[in-house]
Amino acid sequence: MRKFLFAMLLLGAMFMGISQEKNTTIKVSARAVHIDSSPTYRATMSLSPAYSSYGTDSMSLQELKSHYKETLESKGILWNEIKETPYEFGFEIMGYDKEGAVYEFTTTSIEKMRAFLRIKSLGLQRLNTVAVLEIDAKETKKLYEAALKDAHTKATAIASVLGKKLGRIIIIEDNQYIGKQVETSIFYDRPVGEYIYSLQVVYETR
Repeated sequence: MRKFLFAMLLLGAMFMGISQEKNTTIKVSARAVHIDSSPTYRATMSLSPAYSSYGTDSMSLQELKSHYKETLESKGILWNEIKETPYEFGFEIMGYDKEGAVYEFTTTSIEKMRAFLRIKSLGLQRLNTVAVLEIDAKETKKLYEAALKDAHTKATAIASVLGKKLGRIIIIEDNQYIGKQVETSIFYDRPVGEYIYSLQVVYETR
């Protein structure tokens, strides 16, 4: 009986070892970088007497608009170059108890966008600044290929450390949208027009 139990335990251990051997996988996060050479720049601003730190309590929205218009045009940006409430909703979404307006400025000139962002005016607040990129089918394919190459490099290194050989891909998780147009936030410490694409890849080992 003891021999039988020992044999069963030995077979169970061997089966578990084989099962674990077969089920060993490596999951890696990979990425690829695209730099657009000619992005479109877009900035969204809000104007309101709601920002008390600007000392605007005694000024009406129309007075703030007049002051902002004069400031823009003194910097070479025409009033009709910006859009007020560019989408269906505007300042009311922000939930302040005072009135205000949302403005959007779009340009392909980096110098003109720099000039726009340097403008200071009473009651003005910057909401966001983005670069709109065009990524065509050819560039999208390059991103996929570069990301998969990065995944393979990482997974191969991990497999080597484990004393295994890398097998086939069994899962690819692509949770990132790549359309004809994508938006990326503009940061002071990153290149303008940079788009980082990422995916996750699971490999089997042998």
